[in-house]
Amino acid sequence: MSKEDLLKQQFLEDFGTHLEKLIYRKFKSKESFLAETGIFKANLHEILKGKVDPQLTTLWRIAEGLGIPVRDLFPSK
Repeated sequence: MSKEDLLKQQFLEDFGTHLEKLIYRKFKSKESFLAETGIFKANLHEILKGKVDPQLTTLWRIAEGLGIPVRDLFPSK
């Protein structure tokens, strides 16, 4: 795996960890969040584990469901 691939993977994992924290701050469960946003459970699971690179429209739906701007989905370093 190249250095770029490793950095991308770390970014996706950090994003998933941050997103999970945001979800639990607003919702009591992932199921409540899924019901609010209409995102599929399997898709959310893959995002939270850093397994997929979510599309912009998915990020927008997540941000809308959380009531935050898209930029706040990303962890600050």
